[in-house]
Amino acid sequence: MITEELAHNRDEWFHRANELRSLAEECRRIDVWDSPAGALLRERFLAVADSIVILADRADRLAEAYDLHLQVVSVGGRLQI
Repeated sequence: MITEELAHNRDEWFHRANELRSLAEECRRIDVWDSPAGALLRERFLAVADSIVILADRADRLAEAYDLHLQVVSVGGRLQI
């Protein structure tokens, strides 16, 4: 049924968002050596972590869109963009 598929997609996007946030946190925890190259590597890891958080936010928005669509469909409505 469409509501089951929408709920599954919503849950999957929320799960992906959480996984991405976890990955970003792991990037922030990577220990680098104390040197100019290590400092540069640390900056790169932090930049990657920031980008991953942006992706996680977008995954959350997709999950919220699926949730809204699910709510509309559940009451017999139709979502038109």
